[in-house]
Amino acid sequence: MRFSRLIRSFPAFFIFGCNSVISVAGAEFPVWILCLFTGILVSLSLRPVFVAAGIDEWMTPRLLTYSCLALASAFLCWLLVWR
Repeated sequence: MRFSRLIRSFPAFFIFGCNSVISVAGAEFPVWILCLFTGILVSLSLRPVFVAAGIDEWMTPRLLTYSCLALASAFLCWLLVWR
């Protein structure tokens, strides 16, 4: 009985929150683009901090490391601001 109720309500999980958009100068953009842009900016702004702290040389491969840092920052932005 409970399983059939779960099956019937399962598509409702996909409907809520699917249309997160922000209006910028009359154009509507998905919120994930803003979060990704924020993550990239956070990643670029943290690089001088890592260089000054001396841990940048240990973070190899740098492209993968800073890409993952940008994605983690974007996901955190999404969770804190829009969820």
